[in-house]
Amino acid sequence: MLSLLRTLLQSGAVKPDYWKGGNSVRTIFFNGRVITPENVFNGGVVVEGKHIARVFKDDDFEKTGTLIDVKGNYISPGFVDIHVHGAFGAPFSSGNIEDLYRGTRYHAKHGTTSLLPTTASSSHDEVLAALKCYKKAMEGPNDGARILGGHLEGNYMNPKCAGAQNPEFLYGADPHEYMELIDTGIVRRVSASPEVDGVIDMARRLAPQGILMSMAHSDADYSMTMRAIDAGFTHITHIYNAQSMLSNCYYYPQVGICETALLSDEVTVEAICDGRHVPPALLRLMYKIKGAGMMHSTTDAMLSGAPDGKFKGFGMDLLVEDQVCMLESRAAFAGSVATTDRLVRTLYKEAQIPIADAVKMTTLTPARAINEHNHIGRLAEGYDADINIFDENINILATMILGELYTNNLANN
Repeated sequence: MLSLLRTLLQSGAVKPDYWKGGNSVRTIFFNGRVITPENVFNGGVVVEGKHIARVFKDDDFEKTGTLIDVKGNYISPGFVDIHVHGAFGAPFSSGNIEDLYRGTRYHAKHGTTSLLPTTASSSHDEVLAALKCYKKAMEGPNDGARILGGHLEGNYMNPKCAGAQNPEFLYGADPHEYMELIDTGIVRRVSASPEVDGVIDMARRLAPQGILMSMAHSDADYSMTMRAIDAGFTHITHIYNAQSMLSNCYYYPQVGICETALLSDEVTVEAICDGRHVPPALLRLMYKIKGAGMMHSTTDAMLSGAPDGKFKGFGMDLLVEDQVCMLESRAAFAGSVATTDRLVRTLYKEAQIPIADAVKMTTLTPARAINEHNHIGRLAEGYDADINIFDENINILATMILGELYTNNLANN
C-alpha cells in the first residue's frame, strides 16, 4: 500500500491530505466515469476505511483525503467470480494453501476482488481437503481476491456430460458423503446433475440452508429440469457447455436443460464469457432473453495465464491453444484461461452489450446469486470498497480490495 502511494505521489497523480474527521486516510477517486447497475456518469467515489462513503457526480466532493485522478477512465465495482478452479500453476483443488493464494493473487491483478474457489471431480478425501483449505484461507488474512466460500462442482454429475471432469469420480449423491463436505461450513454453491441418483433429494435438503443449487454437466430434458427447479435449483452452470440443448428426436425438436433454464424466470444463467466457450452472438441472444440481472459471467478458469502448450489438470491431459483450454484429444473444452477483465471485454466489445450491463453481469448479478449483494457488487454508500479502474479496452489500471490499493498503474496511464 505504501509503495503504491509513494509511486503516485512522485508522479503527481495523488495529492496527500488527511481526512479531518478522524485518524484514517480518506481516499477519493475523481475525474472518472462511474459505472452503476443502472447507468454511467462522470464523477467519482469516496472511500473511508474499508467502505464506500459516497458516490458523487462531476466534481461534487470535498477535496480532503488522498486524491487519485482517474483521468477519465471507468470506475466500477470489483469483479466477482463464483466459479473458478485456479490459475496457471495454482490449482484450487490441490489442498495446498499456497496454490490457493497464488491463484487469488493472480486473479486480483485482473480485477477479481471476490471469488468462490471451485473443486473438481476427484476422490472424496481430495475434495474434503480442498474445502478445508478454502476455509483455512478464508479465516486467515486476505491475500489477493477475497474468498467468499467454496463451490462444490462434482462429484454428483452425469458421466455422459463429463466434459473435462474425470468420469471416474462422477456418481450419485449419498447424503452420508456429501453432508461431510457441507459440514465444513464453507460450501456456498453446489453444481450437480439433477437426473443423477440422489441429487433431487440433495437439492431439497441444501437449498433451504441457503446453498445455491446449480444444474451442471446434465443431460436433463424439459420435464427433468422443471422437477429440478421445483426441488430448489435456481441456477445453471456454464450454460451451453457440457449441458443438454436443443436437439431432434425422430425429427421432432426437443429442448434441453439450456433452453429450459432460459425459459424459466426462476433460474439465473451462468456463461463462460471468454468468446470461445459460447459465441458472442449467443451471449447477446441470452442477454436479450434473461437481461443483466439474471445472467452472469464466469471464468471457470483453471489455467489462467498459461501459454499455449500441453499441461496436466483434473488428472487429465490438457491443451491450451487459441486462448482456450481443452482436453488434449480436443474432444471437449476444459475450462477457460480467462480472467474477469476478459469477460467484461468480451461482453462489451464482442457481444455488444452496454458497459453498465457487462459490468453488472460480472459484479452484482453473481454476488446476488450467492446472496452477497448487500455488501459487494455495486458502488454505493456502505458497500465494501472493492473497486476497479479500467480503460475503454477493459485494461485494469487499479484495483482496491476492502479499501486497500492492491494494484495501481494509473501513474503510467
